[in-house]
Amino acid sequence: MAAESAVLGVLAPGGLLTCSQITKQANLTSWTARRAIGQLSARGLIMHAPYQARWSITQRGQRVWSIKHRRFAE
Repeated sequence: MAAESAVLGVLAPGGLLTCSQITKQANLTSWTARRAIGQLSARGLIMHAPYQARWSITQRGQRVWSIKHRRFAE
């Protein structure tokens, strides 16, 4: 769950990032980042850009991130 939040946090500003970029920016191991990416993708919170090997956050992911981010900021 913490890894998923870290990945959402990295993708929240927008843009397309590779798995390596997400791993580095979220400060996760490669395995942990790939697992979190897979789980978030399966839940429709992030999406894969076809033929680019890059990931971006979905509108649903933005809503989930804003709710979680607000809760932790309080």
